[in-house]
Amino acid sequence: MTIVRSDRALTEFYGILLLIVLTGIGVVLIFSVSTGFVASLLEKPPSFAVQAKVTMLYSDKSVISLVHMAGDPVQIVGPFSSGVFFSLEAPDGEKIAVSPSPVMTGNPWARAGIITIYFDGSHFWATDDISTVIARNGQGALTDMPHGLWIIYITDQATKVVVNSLAVTV
Repeated sequence: MTIVRSDRALTEFYGILLLIVLTGIGVVLIFSVSTGFVASLLEKPPSFAVQAKVTMLYSDKSVISLVHMAGDPVQIVGPFSSGVFFSLEAPDGEKIAVSPSPVMTGNPWARAGIITIYFDGSHFWATDDISTVIARNGQGALTDMPHGLWIIYITDQATKVVVNSLAVTV
């Protein structure tokens, strides 16, 4: 009886191919870490509680008031910076962007802070200083929001995660 032995080893070609693949994986990992891509994946969105209610500033002018109840303080920002931004779903299902008002204090939105979402007749705005909006523009700065069920979405800009969604009836 003859025993045939065969050695199973990687050929030189497979060894070089494996080395190239491992080098490529290493380059991708180094690039991901150095550009902050990995850090952005590991970043967690802020966590905070919010209460939403409809407020009548005048007899015919309703706005949505958002009260920061507890949790992480956040910045109120536009679509290209870090913090949170707001969007609305109207009673008819239309998705509406809410821009930061030109009248903002710039302070973080923290516990007991109030953000007011108002309609000026053509656009929805969010401000942390509604009294200055009214002082600068008078009662004409506000138009009554259409009546019905509104859904407010609060989205973290960095992670693009909706951190809160609330419903109010105007």
